[in-house]
Amino acid sequence: MSATNLRPSSRSRRWLPWLVLALLAALVVARMLYLGSVGERFNAAFFTRAAIDSVKLGSLYALIALGYTMVYGIIRLINFAHGEVFMVGAFTTYFLFTITPYGPMAAVALAAVLAFGVTRLVGFFRASPRDPVVLASGGVAFVALAWALTLGTWPFWAALLGSMLATGVLGITIDRVAYVPLRTAPRNSLLITAIAVSFLLQNVGLLAFTNRQTPFRPDTPLLTPIALEVGGNPVPTNALLFAIPLVTAVLVVILDAFVRRTRLGKAMRASAQDAETAQMMGVSVDKVIATTFLLGSMLAAAGGAMWGLNFGSLNQPAILGILPGIKAFAAAVIGGIGSLPGAVIGAMVIGFSENFVTALFPRTPDFAGITEFKDTFAFVLLIVVLLVRPSGIVGEDLSEKV
Repeated sequence: MSATNLRPSSRSRRWLPWLVLALLAALVVARMLYLGSVGERFNAAFFTRAAIDSVKLGSLYALIALGYTMVYGIIRLINFAHGEVFMVGAFTTYFLFTITPYGPMAAVALAAVLAFGVTRLVGFFRASPRDPVVLASGGVAFVALAWALTLGTWPFWAALLGSMLATGVLGITIDRVAYVPLRTAPRNSLLITAIAVSFLLQNVGLLAFTNRQTPFRPDTPLLTPIALEVGGNPVPTNALLFAIPLVTAVLVVILDAFVRRTRLGKAMRASAQDAETAQMMGVSVDKVIATTFLLGSMLAAAGGAMWGLNFGSLNQPAILGILPGIKAFAAAVIGGIGSLPGAVIGAMVIGFSENFVTALFPRTPDFAGITEFKDTFAFVLLIVVLLVRPSGIVGEDLSEKV
């Protein structure tokens, strides 16, 4: 009797999310039709532009959120310094395509950093960091990069790759200096340290980079204007419409393939499931964690570079990484922290909540609009998800096992 009574309840819960989505879609369509009757500017082109901006913003948040969810999945640490890693990646890209070519000393120093990042990437597929192939790749990369840095101005794509390598090395350094000594300490100590590293990077950024708004306009075809036409009305955009989601999708696919198919990726999954057992089975947990920081920081650097390209400027270092970093963390929690697909889904949800929902409630003669409140949507969604489904949209059950 009891089992029979439980089945309808289970089925109804299974259909409930789809019912909620259907109701939300109906409300969105109804609101769009209403706005179309209010003013001519609220046409299909207006909402298409809002959808395009939502996809681009969600893709940018996804690149940052993946770093949060990877680090949390392995060591259960919320790395609050990740937003500042995003900031460093953005400014490193800027200085690579504006200030190059460098002098010999600066070129040698930066080439050493980038070459170290190359050795770590090659080391993914070798048994030892002292493998001859790893050492040879580092030496070749050092010579080639030192020469390239003194040769001429770097194009945007080269600056992006160089920034990803440099910021990946920064991620490894943060782990080695700030987190490794506290590996066995209480989690509160790690959390406080992460906040301290965040403030440190903000102030180092002010000293090393700038304390003003920085224009971010490299010479790249990605900024070429594209004129779309929807319903007989123009939708002004540029090649970033395709580039930002494509870069995000390619990096996510590569990351997913790495985690699922490579030996080190399997070690990462084993460490995420049970670090102690994985270590007893011969997995180098420290290497796995360093790899996680490297990959997460490289994704954040890509997000920082594309962020500057999308908005055309960078805020000063003390504030550039704070809000995007916190929103990306909210995206990771909403999607299910510890889940790579969940981070992407949560980021898209926040991207649409900021842009498309704002477009649904614009300024009209009898309404002030909600544009100035859009930064609160991510946190409202975070609270709702934590109340209704604490594990996130596609996250695993976070309840403690006894």
